[in-house]
Amino acid sequence: MLGRRTMIENKIVVIDDDDDLRNLVKDVLERENFKVIACSDTEEGYKRILKSQPDLAILDVKMPQIGGIELCRLLRDTPETKNMPVIMLTVESTETDKVIGFGVGADDYITKPFSNKELLARVRALLRRSNRKEETSMLEADGLVMNLDSRTVFLNKKEIVLRPKEFDLLHMFLMKPNFVLNRDFILENVFEYNVAVTTRTIDTHIKNLRQAVGPWGKRIETVFGRGFKFVPAVKNEKNARKK
Repeated sequence: MLGRRTMIENKIVVIDDDDDLRNLVKDVLERENFKVIACSDTEEGYKRILKSQPDLAILDVKMPQIGGIELCRLLRDTPETKNMPVIMLTVESTETDKVIGFGVGADDYITKPFSNKELLARVRALLRRSNRKEETSMLEADGLVMNLDSRTVFLNKKEIVLRPKEFDLLHMFLMKPNFVLNRDFILENVFEYNVAVTTRTIDTHIKNLRQAVGPWGKRIETVFGRGFKFVPAVKNEKNARKK
C-alpha cells in the first residue's frame, strides 16, 4: 500500500460524468488523505471550485455541454482560479489533443486507463511544484522580478500572469542564465516524473512562456539541436552568485 500523507490535507475537485471513474478517483485520493469534492458536470464543478478554492482540479476532457478543455479555459480566465493547477483526464493520447489542452492552460494529462500509483504520482508532483518554497524568495533579471513565495512575476512593475508550468520554466531559466538546457533537463526539473513528453509539447510550454512575458521573451533563445538558453541583457548579480 502506498504511504499515507500526514501533512495538512490538500483539497482536490474531480469533475467527470462517468460515475464509476469519478468514484474510483475519489476513493484513491481519499485513501491518501486528500480532501475530495466530486462533481458529475462542469457547471456544478465550476461553482464548487469558485466556492471551495481547491488546491488542484482534475477534469475529464469529454463531457456533455461544456467539456474539460473549455472549463480549463474558463478557469484560466477567472482571477480566483487563474493559477490553480489542472490535470486533464482523457481516453485519447494523441499529440494534438494534448497540445490543445496545454494551450488553454492544462498542467498535465492522464490517459485512461491509468493506475492508482500513476494518478497519485502526478497529483503529488503537481502539488509539489505549485507549493514549492525556495530559500531565496526573489529573482531579478532585466526588469523582471519573480517572487517565489507568492509565485508572482512583475515586468517593469507590471504583473505578468503565468500558469504553474510557465512559472516553473521561468524559474529554471533564471536560475541558470547563459546555460543551454536540453529537453531531458527540462523534463526532469519541470515535470519531475518519468513521462513521455514530446518535443512539440515542451515547445508549446516555451512558446506560452515567451508570449506571456512579451518582448522580454526574446531573452529565452532556441539553440537549434541542443535546447533553450536564457541570455540576460544585463548581468544579474544575484543569479551570478548562485551559479
